[in-house]
Amino acid sequence: MKLILPSPAKINLSLWVKGKRVDGYHEIITVMHTINLMDIISLLPSNRLELSIKGNSSLPLDKSNLIIKACKLFQEATGIKPKVKIKLEKKIPVGAGLGGGSSNAATTLKGLNLMYDKPLSDEKLQEIAAELGSDVPFFLKGGLAIAYGRGEKLKHYTKSDFKILLIYPGFSCLTKEVYENLPSIIRTEITVEAAERLIVSPLINGKFEEVENNMENDLELSNSPCVKRVLKIKEQLVKFGLKPLMSGSGSSIFSIIKDENFDVTPLKKEGYWFKFLSAI
Repeated sequence: MKLILPSPAKINLSLWVKGKRVDGYHEIITVMHTINLMDIISLLPSNRLELSIKGNSSLPLDKSNLIIKACKLFQEATGIKPKVKIKLEKKIPVGAGLGGGSSNAATTLKGLNLMYDKPLSDEKLQEIAAELGSDVPFFLKGGLAIAYGRGEKLKHYTKSDFKILLIYPGFSCLTKEVYENLPSIIRTEITVEAAERLIVSPLINGKFEEVENNMENDLELSNSPCVKRVLKIKEQLVKFGLKPLMSGSGSSIFSIIKDENFDVTPLKKEGYWFKFLSAI
């Protein structure tokens, strides 16, 4: 049995940091949606576990890779040693706040579960995904969701249909560094219900200007040098008529596009990597 699976990226339409938890993680509330920028993961039966990556030579192939970690946790949960050749075709920029690594881990978990006749329930897959990382549970289903806690708790909604302009500035941000350089943020007024009112409801109802006006990302308050570079680019994008927001911990920036005839000439002149994408 050979599987070829899409592994999509996501954007954070808002991300609020409520403060640091006793376990060292930050308490957050974020609204996420998958987009049609995606890696491709192929799983083929083999006599051993092996991983190859096309499109990014900087990614590790050892146990530090989230794909290999997903395989290990699958084996621990099922007693099945995955004998599979995994090929990752990388299209999502690394360290860009788009969740590529988390998506790869979730897609691998789903793929292994399919290959071995679904030994794991959806609930167990969610549990394993949460061990792998805060964003991984979201990617088991994708679409539109609010994530809260450290990001592993989810509330899903009907997918929305909108277009974005995604800009990748050509450098990466380290999530750990971005969080470590945050000021003390306590947003007790932000709740899941508030996130629904500010972002989810207007998004579903096609009120994109309202969504844009309400979008926030507290990680833009980080004193990380990387975030400061992102904010300088954001300032430039505002001059081009965009309402941009950093996705996740950066470095990617996106803007909801209501006019498909948006003039990209200034972006081309600046030499930015950009794509017009859709929510999926």
